[in-house]
Amino acid sequence: MKRDLQGWWAWAVRVVAIAFAAFQLYTAGFGFLPDMQQRAVHVAFATILTFALFSLRKRGKAETKVPILDLVLMALIVTPCINAFFKYKWFAMHFGETPTTDLVFGIFLTILIIEAGRRTSGWVFPGLTIFMLLYALFGQYFPGEFRHPGQHPVFIIHNLYQSWRGIWGFITGASATIIAIFIIFGVLIKATGAGETFIDLSNKVAGRMRGGPALVSVIASGLFGTISGSAAANVATTGNFTIPLMKRLGYKPEFAAGVEATASSGGQLAPPIMGIGAFIMAELLQISYLKVVVAAVIPAYLFYLAVFTGVRFEALRLNLPPVPREQIVPAREIFTWSRLAPLVIPVAVLFIALVQGFSITRCGFFAIVTLFIIYLFSNFSPRDMKERLRRIVTGLQEGAITLLPIVSLCVCANIVIALINQTGLGMKLSGFIISAAGASLPLALLLSAVICLVLGMGLPTAGAYILTVTIVGPALVKLGLMPLQAHLFVFYFAVLSAITPPVCLAAFTGAAIAQAPWFGVAKVALRLGLVAYFMPFIFTYDPAFIMVGSPGQIVLAVASASLGAIMLGATMMGYLNTKLAILTRVILMPSAIMLFIPGWQTDLIGFGLIIVALLYNKTRKR
Repeated sequence: MKRDLQGWWAWAVRVVAIAFAAFQLYTAGFGFLPDMQQRAVHVAFATILTFALFSLRKRGKAETKVPILDLVLMALIVTPCINAFFKYKWFAMHFGETPTTDLVFGIFLTILIIEAGRRTSGWVFPGLTIFMLLYALFGQYFPGEFRHPGQHPVFIIHNLYQSWRGIWGFITGASATIIAIFIIFGVLIKATGAGETFIDLSNKVAGRMRGGPALVSVIASGLFGTISGSAAANVATTGNFTIPLMKRLGYKPEFAAGVEATASSGGQLAPPIMGIGAFIMAELLQISYLKVVVAAVIPAYLFYLAVFTGVRFEALRLNLPPVPREQIVPAREIFTWSRLAPLVIPVAVLFIALVQGFSITRCGFFAIVTLFIIYLFSNFSPRDMKERLRRIVTGLQEGAITLLPIVSLCVCANIVIALINQTGLGMKLSGFIISAAGASLPLALLLSAVICLVLGMGLPTAGAYILTVTIVGPALVKLGLMPLQAHLFVFYFAVLSAITPPVCLAAFTGAAIAQAPWFGVAKVALRLGLVAYFMPFIFTYDPAFIMVGSPGQIVLAVASASLGAIMLGATMMGYLNTKLAILTRVILMPSAIMLFIPGWQTDLIGFGLIIVALLYNKTRKR
């Protein structure tokens, strides 16, 4: 449970949070420290704030000050970080040596990082970390293929604390550099008023159409979702505007919340930022960020096309009204320098810097500095400048606090991955997928999708993706997929775990705002987002969907799949140009699937089934 700190406790946390954000900005702009030092400072700041802001208990009255126990825990976790900061060279030169002091530091740091993860994100990922520690220690007691000799506790702690494979590994490194800078960037964009700008722009674009309120939700949530890395946070942010508006205009609460949950989750599939997923994927694959973005464009377009048409057809079926004219902000008030410049220009600077070949973190730094300058000096009134400066400082504070659950999850993920590699569990699980599927790639993909959804339940997308790609990714590559295909496949299902029952955080959040039953919300989200469940299977068989192939192949694949996405939306909502009979929908579903599958033969079958379905529906109506 988060504390409601008062008095000088609140000021102390505010100072530490701003210092944390300033450290991340300074190192991004002027050069990172050596790897272990950068990561040690990052983890120290994050854990201090975690134990200051999150209480031991999950329920009860919110505490207004930090208890002595948590002050002691802060000291116990900061000391090992300071030790690593100063001894990183000694660690490198004395591999295999574990002094008693370092052993004790490693034990404290491991236990308290798990506790930090529990406080910020619940038991799922910390529980998995504990399980992997027990598996590493007592592998000799596990059955069958999963048995291993068991590892000595000193060996485990040495690898976790004194090497680059455990706590200070590459995922913690991504958190301490790329993830940190873009989380801060996203929060600062929000702090400068981009949330309202997103809503107003969306209202202007789609508000006066049938289904306008739901289309506004799709546009605004998609725009906000591509910046933010949490589907539940996206729902909580934009859903507080869009869900009540949809309900007022006649949408059922379940539908309103389902639209919001789907659009907010799908924003992480959409370039350019993909909820920081694009940066993590580029880092893991050691390829260009732009290559990831280009590969993600067509699947994201098809996803939003299907969601748009589904929402539009539902509004036509129920004859729902557009957004009232008086609630739409005039264009002259939206398209002003003070509102658009802080949103558009920093993103443009980000892409120009990327094209020029700067590192991803340096590009993020340039974008943030541009945002500071434009926002602060967009109005020269001293009173306005003071208020804008206050909002920037508050944004830095919120950016640092937003990082806290991500840091603890990334470090826990690093521990899990280190132990998976040490014990050989990753190879065993990959072997299990391959042996269970035999030579059947479709079966291997289906097993992988189920594993991704199960492991991703309850986790933020970044944590779910990093964990599952470690287990599933090697098996898919062995079965013939390109590494980028395998990673995108896993990433899609990591995102979809947010709307897939039984643990669907985006649906839960939307249901709470709409005051609707969560399962009804999840059903709507599944119907609207169905195309996202198909897409990973489609682009594994046809690389044209990730921009690999000739221009002709890519254009043909996109054209037929676009029609398939529209038919899928019609099938799910039961409406095209009129209400559709059940048998018509039964015929249209395979037609949509056929249009997604590559090849002119399947396209012809898809077209033929559409004609049959529409003729039947027309005859039945007469």
